[in-house]
Amino acid sequence: MPRSDRGGLKNCAGIEPFAGGARLSSWKLEAGVRRDLEQVLDEYLVLLARDGSRPALEQLVGRWSPRLQRHAARTLGDREAARDVVQDTWVAALRGLARLDDPARFPAWLYAIATRRCVDLIRTRGRARRLSEGLEAQPPGPPRIDADIGLDLTAALARLPADQRLVASLFYGEGLDIEAVAVVAGVPVGTVKSRLHHARSALKTFLEGDSS
Repeated sequence: MPRSDRGGLKNCAGIEPFAGGARLSSWKLEAGVRRDLEQVLDEYLVLLARDGSRPALEQLVGRWSPRLQRHAARTLGDREAARDVVQDTWVAALRGLARLDDPARFPAWLYAIATRRCVDLIRTRGRARRLSEGLEAQPPGPPRIDADIGLDLTAALARLPADQRLVASLFYGEGLDIEAVAVVAGVPVGTVKSRLHHARSALKTFLEGDSS
């Protein structure tokens, strides 16, 4: 069997194996280990916070508030309103943390609280808009987008229907898997997949149209 000058085995075409493949596999392994360690740390902090540890609670707030802020801002299209949602989310989370039996469910549980606050705000805004418009039967427009978060993707998300925007934000923006998105959104996995499919098609159309 042919060998390279450095003594390493060549493949049957006489080409040395691509070293980048090994590096990519190593990077994926390291990324997976980091995610696992982050999850273990969160679960440990949840257990401590549930038993009344204030430092542990402060660490959870510090670790998760930026993620909640991003999620709420994408869902609402309003950064200031998103800050209020994050505050309300933590108030509700503190009240209910003792009833969270499985610390591994903490991310989905926390996102679900934030999502409910976003939905409540969207509904309140919808009622206020209908009243201000004299109950005219006009479909609501997309939420306002602040200049600070006026990225192409954020603007495209804002143009999606609310149900598609929610699952797209959780799946693409926050990295939740489909099962966790289903828990947060309160819908079956099949519904999440369908909404993601439609959202993906719409986002592609929006982004390609804006770039042309």
